Amino acid sequence: MNHFIFWALGFGTLWVGLKLFDDEVILIVSIFVGLGFILAGLIAAPLSLQIPIEIASVIALFNVCMQCIQRGDRS
Repeated sequence: MNHFIFWALGFGTLWVGLKLFDDEVILIVSIFVGLGFILAGLIAAPLSLQIPIEIASVIALFNVCMQCIQRGDRS
């Protein structure tokens, strides 16, 4: 059950980083911290849960990258 705690912390950190911070350095740090928690949860999770969570984390990371690209275009 520890994997659910790590996943909640990881996805929560990603969400908070995207919603609260405009500074790119803090955003990148929150992404790395969130992904660290997600990876810790994946290590502790049973195999049947790992694949869907990996897919969700790739989708979340894609959305983060797209938001960073949109924030970088300040013209």
